[in-house]
Amino acid sequence: MRFLFAANLTAAVLLLTAFAGCKKNDTAWIERYKRSVRNDVDLYLVPERYAVLESSWLKKSAVSRFDKEELIKTLAVYGRSLEDLKKNPVYEYKEEGNEVRLKVGRISHSTAYDYDTAIPLVFHGKWFAAQQSDAVAYQQHIAPTLAKVLGVRKPGGVEIEALPILKDLKGKPEIILVAVIDQGGMGLLQAHKAVTPRIAALMAKSVNFTNAQVGHLDAHTAVGHMAIGTGAFPRKSSVIGNTFFTMEKSAGKQILRKDEIYAVRDETKVTTEELKSETLGDVLNQVNAGKSVVVAQSYALRAAIGMGGHGSLGLKEYAKAVTGNNLIYWLDAANSKWVTDTRYYSLPHVAAASDVMLSYTKNYPAGFEGYTIRDTRAAFENWGVMMSTPAETQLEGELVRAVIREEIIQKKKHNDGFTDLVYVSFKSADAVGHHFGYHSLEARDTLAAIDKEIGALEDFLTREYGDRFVLVLTADHGCAPLSEITGGARLTVEEVIAAIDTLLPPEVAANESLVHFMTVGQVSLNHDLMNKHRISIEAIRDKIMAMKPENRSFFRNILTRKDLGLDG
Repeated sequence: MRFLFAANLTAAVLLLTAFAGCKKNDTAWIERYKRSVRNDVDLYLVPERYAVLESSWLKKSAVSRFDKEELIKTLAVYGRSLEDLKKNPVYEYKEEGNEVRLKVGRISHSTAYDYDTAIPLVFHGKWFAAQQSDAVAYQQHIAPTLAKVLGVRKPGGVEIEALPILKDLKGKPEIILVAVIDQGGMGLLQAHKAVTPRIAALMAKSVNFTNAQVGHLDAHTAVGHMAIGTGAFPRKSSVIGNTFFTMEKSAGKQILRKDEIYAVRDETKVTTEELKSETLGDVLNQVNAGKSVVVAQSYALRAAIGMGGHGSLGLKEYAKAVTGNNLIYWLDAANSKWVTDTRYYSLPHVAAASDVMLSYTKNYPAGFEGYTIRDTRAAFENWGVMMSTPAETQLEGELVRAVIREEIIQKKKHNDGFTDLVYVSFKSADAVGHHFGYHSLEARDTLAAIDKEIGALEDFLTREYGDRFVLVLTADHGCAPLSEITGGARLTVEEVIAAIDTLLPPEVAANESLVHFMTVGQVSLNHDLMNKHRISIEAIRDKIMAMKPENRSFFRNILTRKDLGLDG
């Protein structure tokens, strides 16, 4: 007991020391960044509220539709009005009855602010004592809680305990299904609650955590889905973002290199070694010798692998069984087809036959919101649009039900004594949010389609499994409201790297960068170059803090490892 008290006191002193050098409202950032640290990261970015940092795609635009009365109410929350939109010619404001059309830039997520971190978390099934709970819960609680339901060990990277919501019931569910609404934060759900009757009903009759949060940074797809699948924080899994940005320079020319996690040029040859923690699916593969079916479906590779896991990677015993029963698959944007890496996983026949482009052209013969897509090149160039539609949502809902039916039920695996584990991520909410903003009518329509698919999944499970299933509903992250609505600033990764490199002599900056790599929230520095040119980390911090896009401060703080209590 004395040792525990001393350890806790030491931890508290270290935490207070870290906080002392930081601004008053940085506590949420420090806690999340401490759970997400990697040894190769030096700086942790804290933007102002509603400020959005991404790569240059953030500067692209689209025309979004809004309900006029709802837009007026939304603008008022941020101290703005329709007049602010009308007087700016860039927005190309138009009214058609009660509908407003507005030219908007892209929007994103990554921060510790509530709009990025407030998420739904619902557990449904007879194993849980239904309740509305305001206790803080993270995505990382999902894996250990489900492991306890199954009576198996927690995945190796888990640092927290199962949620105290289980009844004392004997027996295991025949199937567990975890449904993720990508970018399905509470901002989206509250903005369009009139179109989510099935989600609302599920929350009302289940264990519903009303204070569920993203507990790490960056608040991005790869990290959120990893948290859901593994129960690990990034400091254990090493997954801190979707993309690692590097500025490649030569003779004054430069290009931003974007290394996507798990991905190489051929998306059928993945690098799952980048996921340093095991998933619940990996645990089931081991304890059940490959006899459980593990399904992970998302159109994004970074989501599917984070949920499903490593498949047969590194296995010698029962590797063939695991490969056959791990149905982990994603869409290859280059050819609009569902694919997998057959070294570790299998592609369901029904997924191989699914045609997302045919679905798009069938449902939108005249195009969707002005985007006509007729071939794979156009699909690749407008991938976010094609993935954002209600039709894509319906296709993916129907597909995961078909996979369960054909790969589990028809093969008599549903009642073989080995619980099957299914993850499905409705990423259309993320695509529509990035492109049109989550307050848009486009986002409303896609969310309505997701609600129907969540209801269809619950009905399907009830019909096929009775009460012998568990259904979990959550999201990987939320999103910032459109900058056109909040008045927030946008900044690109390219601009941040360029600002940092002004500390170098021009002839050196033409060929080298002080940034080793960065995500949208974390920066790894080139220490050899810093030492050679006597550039301090404080100088780099000050240079970033001085950035003022649109003549406004963008960053509220830049945290160092020392601020987090890690070094010194």
